[in-house]
Amino acid sequence: MSLSVSSTERHIREERRKLACEECRRRKLRCDGQQPRCGVCVEAGISCNVNPQRSARGPKKGLLRSLRIRAAELERRLQEHTTRSAFYDDQTNRNNNADASIPPARENSSTDTRSPNHRATLVRERLPVENQSQCTALLSDLVQADLTQLYFERVHPSTPFIHKRKFLSQSIQLKREHSGVCLQLAMWTLAASISPQYQHMHEVLYQRAREELHRLELEGSRVDSVDVKEAQAWTLIAIYEFLRMHYRRGWMSLGRTCRLVQLLGLHKIDGEERLTNSAGTRCNDTGTEERRRTFWMAFCLDRLVSMRNNWPLAFNELVICTRLPAPEEQFQDCTSSVGGFLSQEIADQSNRDLPPFTALIIFVTICGRCISHEQQAGVELVYGNGSTGFWDRHQWLRSLLTRNIAALTRVPITSQNTSDPMRVFAHMVAHTTLIYLYNISKSLPSGGIEPVIMPDFEQEALAAAMEIVNLTRVLDELSIFKTHPLTPYPIHLAAEFFAQKRSPTESFEPQIRQLLNVLHSLKPVSELANYYAQITTPSITNMEPSYS
Repeated sequence: MSLSVSSTERHIREERRKLACEECRRRKLRCDGQQPRCGVCVEAGISCNVNPQRSARGPKKGLLRSLRIRAAELERRLQEHTTRSAFYDDQTNRNNNADASIPPARENSSTDTRSPNHRATLVRERLPVENQSQCTALLSDLVQADLTQLYFERVHPSTPFIHKRKFLSQSIQLKREHSGVCLQLAMWTLAASISPQYQHMHEVLYQRAREELHRLELEGSRVDSVDVKEAQAWTLIAIYEFLRMHYRRGWMSLGRTCRLVQLLGLHKIDGEERLTNSAGTRCNDTGTEERRRTFWMAFCLDRLVSMRNNWPLAFNELVICTRLPAPEEQFQDCTSSVGGFLSQEIADQSNRDLPPFTALIIFVTICGRCISHEQQAGVELVYGNGSTGFWDRHQWLRSLLTRNIAALTRVPITSQNTSDPMRVFAHMVAHTTLIYLYNISKSLPSGGIEPVIMPDFEQEALAAAMEIVNLTRVLDELSIFKTHPLTPYPIHLAAEFFAQKRSPTESFEPQIRQLLNVLHSLKPVSELANYYAQITTPSITNMEPSYS
């Protein structure tokens, strides 16, 4: 008797594992079949219901006939609408001919020479308000789910600061929070901008996201009313503006992000060691890790964007008391142990394979030090303090950079890790920083430098530029939809370096063509790539890219 009961219970448990609960079916998640509630329902705090009676697949009887009737009716209405539109257009043309004696308004002569970004802005400004609201209202649950999935497939690898399972389990709750709505709109905006099937949506979603963010900003009057989701939303909006609009607007939105991050105190999360022990081995909660990753994402964007125009940095490295992010796999599996502090990781000389996000942070930090080094040198020249201190700092930064590059390249880019855009971009930033440091040495007087050192700088920069060319070939194996948003700048800097080093004996034409081809291949999803292709030196832009 007991054997039959146990076999029956075993059969019931096996049947339960085969059937997903209603919540997992709705979210399209894998149900673990645990009883009385599966893991997803436990995390969401809802009841776990299993429906053993599945509805029959396929269309219902008579559905196809009903659809044909509706299609015929819609075609009839469309024909009537077309006829009426033709009549109204004819009347409008007659009225315009009657008013032809009125001289047209004179347009600015510079209209035709405006950038594509500016023309896109004019189109956005002409969008009727009712069309914008209709587009947002017609965003069905299926489209929302698809855009969310596209975000985690294409955007998240380059901006890994959202826990996927937690976000999906709280998607209904997020719609009740203003900051959650802003974050969802920002995610969908970026996902739509790099998805061909949703290209018609991203501009309206962007406008809606900005409107909601401005409303949220006006609602909150206290410091403690700021939510980390607001900072995450502004981060994604800034990235979208760098990709699809102009640099100035992206820079301004990034400034909002940095101020919100400072307001939330994300730069000092681990200042009192409340959450971890001294060794940093205790399991970390997901919310705190998300806050760490939000800070480091804003930190990286601040350094990378400032490198282009030598702008002041928003974050002071000396006051950061937030640990580095945990590896991505541990973060998503909720088994993450916290990382070390920034200064410890930079000084560590052990031969270890750093997570891609951590490696990027380290080289972005060194890049920020190079920016401060150049800015300090400019002040010293104004004050007439000489160049002795400059070259001491320069040699120290060069040594620090080459040592960390050597540690990074011990784990080369292979076919196994090519699919990780963060790892590829971290390698690019490392070599870009070396070229940037060389350009600093060329831009200042060489009064205090030994003549034999300058050729060494040049050879290191040339090797770095060659490595960037090799990395662009790796990008051919990576979808353009997954490429890091700021990839065009390292490519542009390497192309300018080759252009400056061209000579009758060495033209670097194959390298320049390869870099230009990559920039042009990224133009469909990145106005930033289009911009850098246009501002590259005339000797480069006159060369037609060869698509082979």
